[in-house]
Amino acid sequence: MPNILIVDDEAIFRRGLRKIIESSSGSWQIAGEAKDGCEALEMVESLRPDVLLTDIRMPRMDGLQLIQIAKERYPKLLVIVLSGFDEFTYLQQSLRHGVRDYLMKPVEREELFKTLGKLESELAKSRQAPELYTGEPADARVIRQHVSEHLVAGLLKGYVNETDLALLARIGVTFQEPCFACMIIKLDKDQLDKERYEKADPSLFQLYIQQIVQELLDQRAKGFSFILSETEVVALVNLPGQPEAEDPLLALSETIRRRMISLSRLTVTIGLGRIVGGIKEIPHSFQEAKIAQLHRLIVGGDRVISYSRIKDAEEEMAWSSLLELPLELLETSIQEGKPEQTRQYAASFVTALCSQARNPEVIHQQICKLLIHGYEEAEKLELTPSWLGDRTIQAVLLEICSLTSRMELIDCCSAYLEKLAECIASRQKNADHDPIEKVIRYVNQHYQEPLSLTQVAEQVYLNPAYLSTLFKQRTGSSLVEYWTELRVTEAKRRLASSNEKVTNIAESTGFGNIRHFNRVFKSVTGLAPIDYREQARSVKG
Repeated sequence: MPNILIVDDEAIFRRGLRKIIESSSGSWQIAGEAKDGCEALEMVESLRPDVLLTDIRMPRMDGLQLIQIAKERYPKLLVIVLSGFDEFTYLQQSLRHGVRDYLMKPVEREELFKTLGKLESELAKSRQAPELYTGEPADARVIRQHVSEHLVAGLLKGYVNETDLALLARIGVTFQEPCFACMIIKLDKDQLDKERYEKADPSLFQLYIQQIVQELLDQRAKGFSFILSETEVVALVNLPGQPEAEDPLLALSETIRRRMISLSRLTVTIGLGRIVGGIKEIPHSFQEAKIAQLHRLIVGGDRVISYSRIKDAEEEMAWSSLLELPLELLETSIQEGKPEQTRQYAASFVTALCSQARNPEVIHQQICKLLIHGYEEAEKLELTPSWLGDRTIQAVLLEICSLTSRMELIDCCSAYLEKLAECIASRQKNADHDPIEKVIRYVNQHYQEPLSLTQVAEQVYLNPAYLSTLFKQRTGSSLVEYWTELRVTEAKRRLASSNEKVTNIAESTGFGNIRHFNRVFKSVTGLAPIDYREQARSVKG
């Protein structure tokens, strides 16, 4: 009996197709159903369908990518495409991949029966089903690279689950160590001879960088690199050490930078995220690598820029008394969503900065750092599009660095920060109607105090058990895990940057006693608090 695999991201549409096919006069069997291309690719291999019936627009891996990979691996697999009326361009591409037929949505019963009848007759005559899955094509390495890049890109954004990791392992990409870190490698175009760059295909520069990075990863560490965009090569490094053991990663990054210069006279800037524990934390390291890359505008290129060292430097920065108060007031007004106060305090801060700074470069650097910090907060709150519109943060920083008038700096900086405060105010207003947003705000403000699930649930008038379930569904972690992470993060910061007694830190970050603090801290970081403090200080130098 011929069988068919149905692929569509809408469950109701999959069920509808199943009912239509099962009601046909033919002998078709449903081999299975998949909700996207990644799932379908695995099912093609395990279920061996005769026909693939797939939608085009789907998350993670779309229909075109699925068809290309499946047809390259199994050339005799028959494919039917489902297409909307606005997808003619996609349709043309699918036909070039050897698709047998296409159906327009919504599917007509008789049209589907007619198509299946033709394919059933063809399969019966050719008796080709046993040959569909013989051997591996010569370009299997290219296919594996394509799938790997797609899935690892999903890891960086938090879209990949355990099933996807199993698929990666089956095609030779494994992550066996407990820790991860992301690095973003960018070509310093401004340091490259213009004629040399324009004569070459820009994509070749990225391919060359990616190959060098992967070669060094294979030699000195474990990891996977790929071209994420026209300007970025990303490396996901899998490390055995504790999350704070950054030295090997810095050494690897420096080796990559020097190797690029020695082999090709190309300079690169590497943004380095912190080492994190576990798959779920990878997006945080990726975001930190992006923030580190932004600091190229401040410190220059041809170097490794580590996010953790940026943060250490900011904590250690000694502000004069004239700058301390306006900066504190400015940050508070932004976080509280007060636009008018933000504009006023931004003007005070820039004025004080211009009066105190030794040279214009310092002024630009400090304002850029302030805006990068704002960008980091906007990204966490998913406010960047409403804050900056079509502009990128890179364009904003370049604009700041081009200004030489004090009044222009005040007006420009104040306008951007005022807009950010407006966006935060709008979000807070909308969040008043969302119990989870209210809970997150409440916990962020009170995590240093003793908290209970019942106490937090009372703030939003919900049953504690229901709130716990709802919070887990929305955020992916329990409420207790959420406030524990806040407490541990604050404790780590204070252990690394102060000489406070561990007992005082435990009490002031919401832990009931030192024994409970020690146990929780070690379970999260892998180190006792005292050991963490010693290691953090040894890394600083």
